[in-house]
Amino acid sequence: MHPQKSPDDREPVLARRSPFAPETKLCPRCLAPLTTMNKDLWGFVPSEYYCQKCGYSGSVFLEKGPDEETG
Repeated sequence: MHPQKSPDDREPVLARRSPFAPETKLCPRCLAPLTTMNKDLWGFVPSEYYCQKCGYSGSVFLEKGPDEETG
């Protein structure tokens, strides 16, 4: 018999998205939207992002999932 899982014990989900769909990039510290710092170098170096709310800068970010976009 398997123990019941609570809603907080969700398994990770592999999701594919269109490369042409707009992405909402979020700060890993405060979850505010990020601003791209080096748009002119796209494709040649990893993008750097900046958070105006907490001051985070770096190349690591979170993305909203499709179910989170509407809610």
